[in-house]
Amino acid sequence: MVISIENKLEDIIKVPHLFEIILNEDINQTIFEEFDINQTKRTLGNYRHQLVTVISVRKEMDGYYGLFKHHGDIVGWTRISESIYVYPKKLESVKVNLETFKTHPFNREIGINRDMVLALKDRLLTSKSFVEVGGEKLEMLFRKGKLQGYVRTSDLYKGVEMDEPYYVDPDSNRYRDSNFDIELPIREEGFTAHIRMYFPDMDIVKLQQGNRSFWMSAHEVDYDFDSETLQAPAVTEDAKQYFMEERARVKSIMDALLRRQIQLENDSERYKNRLERIEIRYKNLKESKLGKLQVGIWERMKRRRK
Repeated sequence: MVISIENKLEDIIKVPHLFEIILNEDINQTIFEEFDINQTKRTLGNYRHQLVTVISVRKEMDGYYGLFKHHGDIVGWTRISESIYVYPKKLESVKVNLETFKTHPFNREIGINRDMVLALKDRLLTSKSFVEVGGEKLEMLFRKGKLQGYVRTSDLYKGVEMDEPYYVDPDSNRYRDSNFDIELPIREEGFTAHIRMYFPDMDIVKLQQGNRSFWMSAHEVDYDFDSETLQAPAVTEDAKQYFMEERARVKSIMDALLRRQIQLENDSERYKNRLERIEIRYKNLKESKLGKLQVGIWERMKRRRK
């Protein structure tokens, strides 16, 4: 069952926490100042369809308002009624199955107009959240922290995290990348590494020795990968992942608030210094010969008016 954004916001007011949404409001909708919800700042404009973090929610007579930040900066308050709630999920490494993949129309609807096949082909991506659109769950895929697009779960190959020691023979075929494009040189001696990830549907394995990672074919790794536990979990909201991400977001928001406070203090100090300079210049001018002459002229003009 799809839960409406209003119901989610009502729950969040009762138990406050940070969360993410895709802003899907009118482009001309007002954004209000963060410290005064009655003072207009700007219109929504290019924030529409952006992934943002909502810091706080309040209920007014005309609906729910959220204070949101984008790319580290606190923007302001705006009404939330048509926006799309983002569900956190277990962090997963994924690759797109191009044999079944078709770009979901939702990508175009929110302004992702790039060629999705070219953008996602052969990429090792991160899935850490999902949205519900038209009764479907679409996973949000990231590369180096940047959102790449929204993809159906059925179009994804998923990696299963592991931590198993494994002895690698010296003549094993090892590769630097998950596409097996760059083959690594044969080692003179065998060594012990750790199996870090297994892709059941691709039969590839990620291993790590120290701070170096490499990839091998699962067929060449002498390990029983047939266990039922080595399967990707169902796509569901993950509270643990949510709270881990919230800790990181809180730190980011505290940093943003501190920068904002410093900026306000610096602005205040600049205005104060500017006023002091004006007062000094006025005083110096008034006490100069030219200034005294001008003051005398003003006084004579006042007497004549009387």
